[in-house]
Amino acid sequence: MGAWKPRRERRLVSFFVLVDAAALAVSTMVAVLISEAIGREGSASAIDFVWWALATVVLVILAATFQDLYERDRRHVAVSTLDEVHDFFTALTFVGFVELTLGRLPGLDDVFEVGHVPVLLFWALGLVCLPAARGAFRHLGVPLLNNPQPTIIVGAGHVGQTIALKILKHRSFNTRLVGFLDDHPQPLDPELNGLAVLGGEDDLVEVIRRTNATRVILAFSRRSHEGVVERIRESGLKDIHLSIVPRYFELMSANVGLTDVEGIPLIDLPAAGLSRFARFTKRAFDLALTLPGFLVVLPVFVAIAIAIKLDTRGPVFFRQPRMGRGHRVFHIIKFRTMVVGAEQMRDELLDENESTGPLFKIKQDPRVTRVGRVLRKLSLDELPQLINVLRGEMSLVGPRPFVVHEDEKIEGWARRRLDLTPGITGVWQVMGRNDIGFEEMIKLDYLYVTNWSLWWDIKLVLRTLPIILLRRGY
Repeated sequence: MGAWKPRRERRLVSFFVLVDAAALAVSTMVAVLISEAIGREGSASAIDFVWWALATVVLVILAATFQDLYERDRRHVAVSTLDEVHDFFTALTFVGFVELTLGRLPGLDDVFEVGHVPVLLFWALGLVCLPAARGAFRHLGVPLLNNPQPTIIVGAGHVGQTIALKILKHRSFNTRLVGFLDDHPQPLDPELNGLAVLGGEDDLVEVIRRTNATRVILAFSRRSHEGVVERIRESGLKDIHLSIVPRYFELMSANVGLTDVEGIPLIDLPAAGLSRFARFTKRAFDLALTLPGFLVVLPVFVAIAIAIKLDTRGPVFFRQPRMGRGHRVFHIIKFRTMVVGAEQMRDELLDENESTGPLFKIKQDPRVTRVGRVLRKLSLDELPQLINVLRGEMSLVGPRPFVVHEDEKIEGWARRRLDLTPGITGVWQVMGRNDIGFEEMIKLDYLYVTNWSLWWDIKLVLRTLPIILLRRGY
């Protein structure tokens, strides 16, 4: 087993190298074709371009190796391609700078003297092709490899089962759950697809050997983390990846600060709220996308308005009071998707509510009109919220704006979510949309408030698009 596990993990690394090499080869080829088309190929011959392309592919892969881009899927449960864009930018920029510099040195001009235009074009194309190829491979290729890491979760309580449910939703995580270990397990959720408690926590080493597990996730285990690590080391087991769900995970996010004081690790939780500069940056980002976006979708507005009028009587838009930033109430604007008087019918349907907490959700809501079902399915009913964004009442990304009577149920630290302008999309939509319960939703909103960054907003916008198109979380 000791030799088998590293060989299996190296196979995944090899596939990522091949995917990157293919994306880089395409980028160099297109860069050369564009250069020739615009007449900027200079004095370089076809063989010069071939040598340059080969050297470029090798250099970028070496730079990516130093950026640790081939080990992350092996070491971590979940890897986001968007999080790698910064590293790709660094690797491509470094290689481009090296090539432009070496092209001026005697003896190396035969390889790198292809002109600055192909190099710059390659840099831009690589920044698009590399993440696109990796993202496609993670979501389409990795599941087909049928080679996920066998994983044991130590702790079958609420936290352990929640982690398991989230992992089961994502085949791209390269993780195959084999079961739980817990001395005093809770009843398992029926959605766990037959997963079982394989024994107590003292059985960890025996279960690892029996299942060939390569990863252990400690999800609020009753045993100390140090004890589990020591038990694995003493058993002689190698190549076991250990993941730990930290205490107070509800208040942390992936970008908290980790420091140490003479060897003692400290997790730094940022304070809630944004600086004036951060608020200005966020508002500028909203306007930069919303103004041109609103003009583009304006014809769609007209078409939807006509369809709503032809379908049922009543107004085109639906306005509803929502709680906004700083406890200020505003009226959210949506296309009307329900019959007139739907709010008054709500009390009659309370027994059919499928959501948790104060939220009210029915998947097959009888109040929804024919056109409304289409608008909701395509998320087109949300488009008028661009008007709220232009007014400054909402942001493209932010905490969910709750109805006033729903907001009244939120207490304590969770009310810090009102320190930021509410958004059309947000962490809750990317993480699971309607699959996420009320309690987890407000925790995710709090994480967003305390860990905001412009890059996080960009990632959430980009991740929202495929979720809507693939109908995930509806």
